[in-house]
Amino acid sequence: MSTRSPVPTLAEQYHPFDDGVYDCVKKVIIGEDTQGIAYITIQYVRNGDVVQLEHGSERGAQITETEFEVKDPDEYITCIEGTCGEANFCDSPIALWTEKFYHTVSEIQFTTSHGRTSPKIGCKPEADSFTFKLKGKNGTKLVGLHGKSGRFLEALKAYFVVVSSTLKQLEPQGRSDGHSWDDGAYDGLRKVCIGEDGGRVSSVEFVYAKGNECITHCHGRHSNERKQFELRYEDGEYIISFEGTTDKDGYISSLIFNTSMDRSSDEFGKAVANNEFFLKPRGFHKLVGFRGRSCVDRINALGANFAVVLAPPVKKLQAQGTNDQGEEWDDGVHDNVRMITVTYRYDCVVSVTFEYANGAETVLGDPHGILDDRHEKKEFKLCDNNEYITSVEGLFGQKWISTQSAGDEFKSIYYNMKRLDFNTNIRTYSVMENNTRDGFLAVVPFKLEKKGHKIVGFRGKSTEFSLQQIGVYVKPIDDAN
Repeated sequence: MSTRSPVPTLAEQYHPFDDGVYDCVKKVIIGEDTQGIAYITIQYVRNGDVVQLEHGSERGAQITETEFEVKDPDEYITCIEGTCGEANFCDSPIALWTEKFYHTVSEIQFTTSHGRTSPKIGCKPEADSFTFKLKGKNGTKLVGLHGKSGRFLEALKAYFVVVSSTLKQLEPQGRSDGHSWDDGAYDGLRKVCIGEDGGRVSSVEFVYAKGNECITHCHGRHSNERKQFELRYEDGEYIISFEGTTDKDGYISSLIFNTSMDRSSDEFGKAVANNEFFLKPRGFHKLVGFRGRSCVDRINALGANFAVVLAPPVKKLQAQGTNDQGEEWDDGVHDNVRMITVTYRYDCVVSVTFEYANGAETVLGDPHGILDDRHEKKEFKLCDNNEYITSVEGLFGQKWISTQSAGDEFKSIYYNMKRLDFNTNIRTYSVMENNTRDGFLAVVPFKLEKKGHKIVGFRGKSTEFSLQQIGVYVKPIDDAN
């Protein structure tokens, strides 16, 4: 006879949980049996202290336990994947005649910033199971879980936050197959070691700097044919771009690295004509980590994470809005702003998109927020190099919103950007200039400006519903502009 407890009531089946947000996740312990994930135990870290929480109540000799630990201080969980299926509790000793099904998480797998993956933990998915993937964006890490649990883990969602400064992630160039990895972001790069084998790049080794530490990541297979390029890290040198070629099969065949001191490495590997690539993001100047794909003895593809360098005279002004909500974004630093596109509805700014100039080149930034044809839209095109933005001002509001769940009403604070004005040396471009303060708990005016400077880049936070925060980069006004 089964050792399972009686069939749970609906109240026992559907118990929501919310762990909140911590500094990071140290360890995950999963209990599994033939029905799926019986429980999940998470060890969080907050201010150096370990906090352990557990969800799912099923226990018994039939359950096996698997641990997945994040050991390195610079490593963090970036993705959770799994499947959900239906658990059958018809073997309950008091309910053999009434089959009981409800959804549970049947299988789960974790991926880290070092490209490590846990085993697939749980039972084999059924034909009617569905998959899920929880993953942050722009270099984010897992800092908390929320979902539902009863006897088993029934639903899972996650909180992700930006690890450090916002990154510009350039997708790996080369083949689309192989083991994916991402070294994350560091203070800088000290050394590059490249292995060569048969006209291809067989391995890469990167020595990063993090404070006073040196942290090394290796990918591919070590080769006797190894060359290295050492940067003058103590003098402030960093990689600003790299280039290379792929062979006829799509593998990385050659690499050259270019630095902020107008130096270039020797060519690693063997170049192949007509298969060149070049990676250098506009607005993000410093390479702070590599990402890519590899197999046992080859580097299939190579990309990178770049960060903004606040080299004088560029300055970053304090962002205005809320730190509590939204996903961080950063367009980097450019020569000038060329166009502003704003979508909005009756009570808030929904999204912003900026177009920049870098010399004669035009750089279109990503949309921040959700573009929707149902929203109003305004576009402001500046007059070539003769016009530039001197300040941004607006109103940031807070209001209560009510939601219904299981017959109960809940109230929470809702933040949004009620108004934006972009002031240039020639005119003012206004968004929602007639907006009122009706229905808001508080409305806070703000202005982003530094006298004698122009705005050369935007950053901020956005949700899928509205702009939550806006900040700027500024540099002194050039008389030639």
